[in-house]
Amino acid sequence: MKKVLVFEGMTQSVVTYLESNHIEVIINKQQEASDFTSHPDIDGIILMMHPVAENIMSKLPKLKVIARFGVGYDNVNLEDASSHHIVVTNTPGANATAVAETAVMHMLMAGRSFYQQRQSITDNIGHVPVGQEITGKTIGVIGFGAIGQKIDELLTGFNVNVLAYARHEKSVKNGRMATLEDIYTKSDFIVLALPSTPETHHMINADVFEKMKTNAVLVNIARGSVVDEQALITALKSGKIAGAGLDVVENEPIANNNELLTLPNVFVTPHVAAKSREAFDSVGFVAAQEVVRVLNNDTPHFKVND
Repeated sequence: MKKVLVFEGMTQSVVTYLESNHIEVIINKQQEASDFTSHPDIDGIILMMHPVAENIMSKLPKLKVIARFGVGYDNVNLEDASSHHIVVTNTPGANATAVAETAVMHMLMAGRSFYQQRQSITDNIGHVPVGQEITGKTIGVIGFGAIGQKIDELLTGFNVNVLAYARHEKSVKNGRMATLEDIYTKSDFIVLALPSTPETHHMINADVFEKMKTNAVLVNIARGSVVDEQALITALKSGKIAGAGLDVVENEPIANNNELLTLPNVFVTPHVAAKSREAFDSVGFVAAQEVVRVLNNDTPHFKVND
């Protein structure tokens, strides 16, 4: 019988699906390298966020597939995987609604300082700045895949003008495709929904903040590495931009002494955008289907390595 390692918290329906395909399911927290290497006979992994590279792969001689639980796969070394003939897959679109809803929530929380307003009830935090509405504003969406398009759709009722950036031309429900320069200089809210790659590393940096409007709010539900965090802190403290809503930061999990947590114009959540009951079921099922396909020598639908 094939063996597949999944992370603690995987929904029972996904476990049942794997077992119905004659797979033994091993469950642990996936927090340490030993959580993987202590099971040297596993054939597959449904992987959350722990980094997996040569140090782990070399100790798993039977491993054939790593199915990332989500869209991003920057925690998997694709070159190492390919050298070991391990298929790496992801789940594009399966959690788009959950992540898009989180983006809109961050726009509201950061744009209107709702978290700080709540703090003012019980904490002596002083003056809370009056924020801005989303309605009628220009919204820049950088990265216009399934998540970016869902954000555009969810914003329909706000009467916004969406400026979307992607590598390929796409239909924008509430606006048009635009250049990055247009988005940086014209947007009241900028939402990041693009993957972490060498090309996107620190693409939002000090030079970009200089171009942005002083009322602009930056929302990042992508990856922390896309933003130069120190440049962001400087822009927030100096008033160069109005605020930020962040589900991701450069070093995760976020440390409780991260300066972002002390700023009065920032709202932070701990990388939970994709965490909903519906998304866990949907993403888990797509990942499990990919595992079953590979272990049955069928072609996976969402392979990301060569």
